[in-house]
Amino acid sequence: MMNENENKPAEEQFPPELAAAAEPVELLQETEENEDTETQDREPARTDRRTSAPWPWMVLTAIAIAALIFVLVRDGGKAAGDNAVVGKMDGVTITKADMYDELSKQLADGQAASQLDSLMMMKLVDLEAKKSGVTATDADINAEIAKYRKNFSTDEEFASALQQNGMTMDILKEQIDISVKLRKIFAPEIKPTDDQLKKYYEDNKANYSTPEQIRASHILLPTKAEAEAVLAELKKGADFATLAKEKSTDPGSKDNGGDLNYFGRGVMNEPFETAAFKLKVGETSGVVESPNGFHIIKVTDKKAAVTPTYDSVKQQVENDYLDSQIPGKMNDWMTTKKKEYHYENLLSAPAASETPAPSASPSASTSAGK
Repeated sequence: MMNENENKPAEEQFPPELAAAAEPVELLQETEENEDTETQDREPARTDRRTSAPWPWMVLTAIAIAALIFVLVRDGGKAAGDNAVVGKMDGVTITKADMYDELSKQLADGQAASQLDSLMMMKLVDLEAKKSGVTATDADINAEIAKYRKNFSTDEEFASALQQNGMTMDILKEQIDISVKLRKIFAPEIKPTDDQLKKYYEDNKANYSTPEQIRASHILLPTKAEAEAVLAELKKGADFATLAKEKSTDPGSKDNGGDLNYFGRGVMNEPFETAAFKLKVGETSGVVESPNGFHIIKVTDKKAAVTPTYDSVKQQVENDYLDSQIPGKMNDWMTTKKKEYHYENLLSAPAASETPAPSASPSASTSAGK
C-alpha cells in the first residue's frame, strides 16, 4: 500500500535529538532588518530571497555549541588531546578542555543532555554505517553541496547564506555525511520501484527543472530627471557599461558595467523584474521606477527554462525519494538501534515518574528508566 506522503519532499519526523542533522529550514539570505537594508544598498535591484533547501540544512543556535563540542570530542583522541592550546595571552593559555567546559556551561538546563543525544545519535549512525558497509564518499558529499549551491547565483551568495545561518562548510559536510549514510542504510529496506520513482518525478518535476533566467545590466539613478538624461545619452549611442561605471549609484554592479549576472523570477523587486523579463536580448528599457530609485535596464542574454528527462536525473530522483521515506521509519529504527547498541545518555536527569514531562526527550525518559 502506498504511503500518502510517498511523493512529497521529505518532511522530517526525525527524533528531536537528530534534528540537527535532519531538520529542513528556509535558508534566509538576510535574516535581520538591518541586514536587509545593507543588502539592498549593495544590490538595489534585488528583493529579499528565501531559498527552501531540504535537509540537512540547520539553523545553529545552541546547535552551534553542540557542533563545536562534537568537533572537540571528535578530535580529542589526537596526539594533543584535551590539553591542546587553542588560545593564549600573557600569563594565560586556553586549552580544548577549557573551551569545552565553557561551551557546556552556556547550554541551558536540559540542553546538554539533548545535545549529547545529537552527538551520540550521529555516532550511532556511523557505527551502523560501518556495520552495513556503507560510506559517504567525497563524490556523494560534493554532489549534495552542488545541489544546494545551484540555488545561488554566485559562490559569494552561497557563502553568505552559510554564514548567516551559522553554518560553516565543515559543519555542512558533517551533516551531509550523516544524511547520505542514512540514505544508504535504508535503501535496501525501502527498495523503490521504477514506477514509484517515475511518479515521484512527475509529482515533483519543478524541483528538477531550471526556470527561465536572464542576464541583465542596469544603471541606477536617484531621480527620474537624472535617469532620463542618461537614457538620452544611450539613445545617442553612448556605451551602456561605460555610463554604468560613471553614473550608477549601485555599488554592487557599477564597477562591472552594471552587470547583475543571471537571475530568475522572484529575485529582483517586482517593477524591475517585470520590465527586465519583457525585454529581448540586446534591448534597453525606458526609465523604470522601483523602491530603490530609477533604473535603466539592458538584457544581455537569456536562458530558456529546462526540464530534464526522468532518465537524466534518475539517481537524484531516487535519492530524493529515499529522503522522503526515511523520516517515517526513523523513530522505530532509532528505538531498535538504541537497544542494540546499549545506548545510555548519562546526562539525562532521572524521571520523576513513569510519564515524562512534556519537555523531556524520548531518549531522556528511556535513559532515566534504566
